[in-house]
Amino acid sequence: MSVVPHMKLEDIDVSSEIDNLIFMSSPFEFSYQAQKKIQRELVLNAFRYHYANNSDYRKYCGVSGVDASLSDVDDIPVFPNSVFKYSKLVTANKDDIENWFTSSGTQGIKSFVPRDRVSIERLLGSVIYGMKYVGNWFDHQMELVNLGPDRSDVNDIWFKYVMSLVELLYPTTFTVHNEKIDFKLTLQALDRIKSSNKAICLVGPPYFVFLLCEHMKKEGLKFNGGESFYIITGGGWKNHENKSLNRVRFNHLLMDVFQLSDKSQIRDTFNQVELNTCFFEDEQQRKRVPPWVYARALDPVTLKSLPNGELGLLSFMDASATSYPAFLLTDDVGIILEHADGVVGTSVEVLRRVKTRTQKGCALSMSKAFADR
Repeated sequence: MSVVPHMKLEDIDVSSEIDNLIFMSSPFEFSYQAQKKIQRELVLNAFRYHYANNSDYRKYCGVSGVDASLSDVDDIPVFPNSVFKYSKLVTANKDDIENWFTSSGTQGIKSFVPRDRVSIERLLGSVIYGMKYVGNWFDHQMELVNLGPDRSDVNDIWFKYVMSLVELLYPTTFTVHNEKIDFKLTLQALDRIKSSNKAICLVGPPYFVFLLCEHMKKEGLKFNGGESFYIITGGGWKNHENKSLNRVRFNHLLMDVFQLSDKSQIRDTFNQVELNTCFFEDEQQRKRVPPWVYARALDPVTLKSLPNGELGLLSFMDASATSYPAFLLTDDVGIILEHADGVVGTSVEVLRRVKTRTQKGCALSMSKAFADR
């Protein structure tokens, strides 16, 4: 499998309504009502596109009693993420697929998700959009230190690829090779950026950030980050849940080691290989869902939408993917919150993975049935 070639921001063709939203807009410029209207239109347009161009998804819709005349986004058929473990669900022409990205395989079987250039560009756009929740800097005002490999070394592992995209936004030093952190290089890079009076952004999976903190504590080191040091994590703790810290303890550790001024300088992100958009946290550490994605919490028995703030299975309809239908029922349990005042929009709180055999078995059965059809 090939790695997507280097891509420059000026190569991106911004042409459609959704591209203008992703690449040119700000999370703060739309009213709550406007976001809901945009969301409905874009998700319905995406549904009609995939219905028309993906025979497998069209057959699935037929079995679900749905056709192209559908007008309510809540009626759009979704399928479990695990479908991508058992079938190759492709809307785009195979010649247009630039890469098949895989999950990390922590649950045993890897998912394989196809992406064409448009889908990859829009993923990058979601990172640009999400970074606006953190702040606005010109590329000469900030540098990043990435506790991960650069894109020549990520192969097709999705979360590593997503984290490497920050290279396209700001000058970046990558300090991990063969799954090992170069602590010396990391600290040298942080000191160099600090001395240049630029803002600093440390990026990486939370476990690697934790390891850097443990190394610094062992060596008796602290870093005076002050107000100009930001930490963005993503990818979860993966195979290191036994060492994972809850958010309060993780915030406290990072604020202590890096001498941060406020916990708002710490932001986590949410993404999965089946989802074509990266959700960034706002300054209150709430993961924000951009208006081209429809997020719901569903009752695990009836799969009906639950009211605002109720716990359920998380479901996402992502209008940014053109190479596959991103109408997903995840195996994550969480809460969807709608914010009609302040920073308006939608946020998602992911609490845990599905644990019961019944729920796992239901998703597995749906996935295999989809693949068989």
